[in-house]
Amino acid sequence: MKRFIGILGVIASTTAIAAPVAAQSTLQDVIAKAGAEGAVAINVSTTRFPLEAGPNLSAALSKEFGVDIKVELINNSPVPVMAGQIVEETRAGVTPSFDLFPLPLAFTKAIDAGGAIERIDWKGIGVDPEFIDPAGNAVWIDTVPRAVFYNTNLLKGEDIPTKLEDLLDPKYKGKIAGPGFGDAYAMVSVPVLGEEKAAEWMKSLYNDQGLTVIRAISDIPNRVANGEFEIGIGIPANRTGLVDKGAPIANAPLESVGGQPYYIFVVKNAPHPNAGALLSYFFCCTAAGKKALFDDMAWAKFDYEGSEQNAVGGNGRGKVPTPEWQLAEQDRVGAAFDAIIGR
Repeated sequence: MKRFIGILGVIASTTAIAAPVAAQSTLQDVIAKAGAEGAVAINVSTTRFPLEAGPNLSAALSKEFGVDIKVELINNSPVPVMAGQIVEETRAGVTPSFDLFPLPLAFTKAIDAGGAIERIDWKGIGVDPEFIDPAGNAVWIDTVPRAVFYNTNLLKGEDIPTKLEDLLDPKYKGKIAGPGFGDAYAMVSVPVLGEEKAAEWMKSLYNDQGLTVIRAISDIPNRVANGEFEIGIGIPANRTGLVDKGAPIANAPLESVGGQPYYIFVVKNAPHPNAGALLSYFFCCTAAGKKALFDDMAWAKFDYEGSEQNAVGGNGRGKVPTPEWQLAEQDRVGAAFDAIIGR
């Protein structure tokens, strides 16, 4: 697959992988060691958050566990670049510049093969096994709805789509924009339609409906809001804050919505591994952590009430594939969809 060529090249050249660190056995062990470390950094790739997000998360984490830990959100290169970099750093024995990396499981598979994930006893510190990936590497903290949204000035009433198949109506031909990577369309459609029907839907959307592919997914809401397109695909309408600013876009009330789960893991040789494990547990498994994660980063799962994720996919409408499918099949399906859009 194109997106993993760089990562897999690095993995192939890795000759030695350090033994995993001793796993922590209890949450109290992690709290004590995290307090001694005093800081934790999350790589958020190219996503930008308000300056107060880090201090707010620090305050919430410290209040919950009684330890002072500075939380820093680090902007860096795009995900494929950073995924390859941390494997290179592990091979070279270089201390990484961050402790935590939230990613889809399809990416963690290649990073794990490169020995760049720290082994944490997630179950031992209290993480529900339901939220631990099958390899035991990472913890599920967020779901990005692969939503459909529309320009509220251009579409009204019965013209607003309510299911994915509606997008194949000829009246939308040439009026739909979507991202430039097949993975997004896979997660839009496969959890809802199944692989076979999703592939046919994707072919028709691109070949018959004249889907416009836009490289940066964050640009799509802007171009729907300005009336260039009637419909956008791939992220919720307010993911970049446009709805809050009064932009004329809204999420389509789909009967079922696919979602991309994001899992967070501690990077091998991280300078603050215990603080990383504690923050991951905080986000995943405490009410205060879920609230802080949403309030300061707008990250949540479909079941978090008051979130856009819940508004889009609550009451069972949000669908995500199994972790096993994400690890074993998502790469293959994403590559097939890449081929359809000529990527």
